[in-house]
Amino acid sequence: MTRSPLPPRALLGGAIVLALLPSAHAESAGFFEDSKTSLVLRNYYFNRDFNDPGASKSKIEEWAQGAVLKFNSGYTPGVLGFGLDGIAMLGVKLDSGPQRSGSELLPVHDDGRSADDYGRIGMAAKMRLSATELMLGELMPDIPLLRYDDGRLLPQTFQGTMLVSRELPGLNLQAGQYTAVSL
Repeated sequence: MTRSPLPPRALLGGAIVLALLPSAHAESAGFFEDSKTSLVLRNYYFNRDFNDPGASKSKIEEWAQGAVLKFNSGYTPGVLGFGLDGIAMLGVKLDSGPQRSGSELLPVHDDGRSADDYGRIGMAAKMRLSATELMLGELMPDIPLLRYDDGRLLPQTFQGTMLVSRELPGLNLQAGQYTAVSL
């Protein structure tokens, strides 16, 4: 007799959830049809040698693996559509040491050691009326006055509110207020 890794109740519950997914999808087609999920894996190696005899460290060298999972939903059907966006990020140290830390690739503890791992999760609620969108929560703006930085292990995010209107052809109006940044 082989034993299932999951109890029968869990298997039954999972089967019920999978059976209900098509009906949930049919009721709010726009929310699921237009949704996108992506996973980006990023391996980052940082090495800098200091030739200055007065430098506090002879080198900075760290290696880390990052994972960024993004989910962007579509909007619910109707005149006023609602949606959710989410992001989960994880950075894992592959190699570092107290004498080699300080690249800002990984957070550093008080004793000089780099953190073994770090991460964060963010969500944003969004609402659409015609060609106008309102977003509130963890955002990654890419507008002329403010752009998130994606040049490190994990991308920069901002907490705030953003309103984007494309009601008039050829005109894109944007307004926002950001209250916090995560580096």
